[in-house]
Amino acid sequence: AARDSRKVARRGRRLNPAMRTVLTGCYVAAEPEEAAALAGVGLVVPNEVKEELIERVHHAFPEERPIGAGDGPLEIPYVPLAFGNSRALVKIEDGCNMRCSFCIIPSTRGAQRSRPAMEIVEEVRGLVSGGFQEVVITGVQISSYRNPEGRNGAAGRQRLFELVTTLLEETEVPRLRLTSIAPWQFDRRLLSLFRTDRLCRHFHLSLQSGCDTTLQRMRRPYSTAEYAELLRSIRSRVPGVAITTDWIVGFPGETPEEFEQSLAFVESCRFARIHAFPYSSRPGTEAAGMPGHVAPPTLKQRMARALEISERSERAFRLGQIGETAEALWEQRRDQVWSGTTDNYLRVLCADAGPVAGRLGRVRLDSLGERGVLATAAPATVSAA
Repeated sequence: AARDSRKVARRGRRLNPAMRTVLTGCYVAAEPEEAAALAGVGLVVPNEVKEELIERVHHAFPEERPIGAGDGPLEIPYVPLAFGNSRALVKIEDGCNMRCSFCIIPSTRGAQRSRPAMEIVEEVRGLVSGGFQEVVITGVQISSYRNPEGRNGAAGRQRLFELVTTLLEETEVPRLRLTSIAPWQFDRRLLSLFRTDRLCRHFHLSLQSGCDTTLQRMRRPYSTAEYAELLRSIRSRVPGVAITTDWIVGFPGETPEEFEQSLAFVESCRFARIHAFPYSSRPGTEAAGMPGHVAPPTLKQRMARALEISERSERAFRLGQIGETAEALWEQRRDQVWSGTTDNYLRVLCADAGPVAGRLGRVRLDSLGERGVLATAAPATVSAA
């Protein structure tokens, strides 16, 4: 990620020497001096205040005024973080109090902190009135959410379950999606909310390793047995749910036997999607100083096998959905084929004339294609605006 950030910053300078390049994020927090020294970078915004990004840009470059802004004070518009005009992201918390041995986030983002619940509710209401059909609840670890204000003075007692309940009851958001939830903090009360189809049948539960001894070195507070039991509980309550995960391959000290254990466990979990990636050392983390770093050739071999498992698992999940009817959020059309996403995280492709960009529509899942599941628009496929 840091390498990609440097590459993008340099590319801007090549595209246009006069371009203003502004950097923020975890790379900036970890390497502030290096980030500021990159050619073409005119401003570095600390990670902890990146919500003030637009204001700081205007303050740093007062001569760069938007077209039509006039000579008076600038009014900074609210710009939602969104994918097109259909899906918007709402950040409810930041930071992390965990100390996983491989992770730099506690150093770059600080301690866990949450936004007031009613502030989040108002933001979601505004996005819905602006036409967004899906709102994605995001954060470093949304399961750590604690309403700093609470109700009736009960600060901190309102957690993710109460927040999601409030969003479903007090907003008209058509579709609400949750991002990564820590397996050890999963509140099973959330499963009772799937009485409504407005809550997406999708959980991202970062596993990181399918071997207990590796999990212990990672300082992850759960076992594979506990993780497997959680999957069984979720699937028994939410039919058709997509469970996705992260998997680090080649963590320091991972023996061939531990890798085989991890491989077998991951395959048994039947994930809808697996984000498998090789271990990458982060200076300042405990893991960086651990013995037994896996040699690059071995790491490459293990990654090849991990990706095979990932592809088989994703294909099996998609095959299991063939013949079902689902609701897709239509995003774009390419070569006369519409592309959208179901609530349980399937990429669907539809050649019918019915879909409309930024709208929800019913589809029948027919067969597998190279880029996703081929679907046919069902009757009354276009939702109300």
